[in-house]
This record gives sequence, C-alpha cells and structure tokens, in this order.
Amino acid sequence: MDSSLYERLKRNAKKQKRSLNNYVVALLEEATAPIFPHIEKEDLIVDQDLLHLGETFGNLSKEFIESDPKLAYILSK
Repeated sequence: MDSSLYERLKRNAKKQKRSLNNYVVALLEEATAPIFPHIEKEDLIVDQDLLHLGETFGNLSKEFIESDPKLAYILSK
C-alpha cells in the first residue's frame, strides 16, 4: 500500500476515534454493499389501490422494474 494512502487512512481513522482496522473494514463494507438493500416481505405489503395503479403503467424496461423491488412486486400482481 502506498505510504501516503496509509497515512491518510490512519489520520481519518483517528479523526473518527476508530482503529485503523475498524475504519478500513467500514470503508470496504460501504464500498461493497449491495446497491439495493434487502427488503423484508412485510415491507412489500401494499394496498389494493396501489396494486391497481401498477396495472396502468406502460412498458417499463426490465432493468428499471428490477431496480425497485417494491415496483417489481406491484407490477407482478
């Protein structure tokens, strides 16, 4: 690892009152976190009016729909 990068990491960890290891792990977890958070089944419960609204959407791309789990669920009904 480049020494200037190492020193910056140490400095930033110290500012946050964290160990270097803890700071680096937190950075790596944030950088590699899934783009879409895990959604529990109960988070997807929607009322019937909203389900009917989903039927009115036109042709949305598969990628667009899959980028929003709630929308994907609504449109699948």
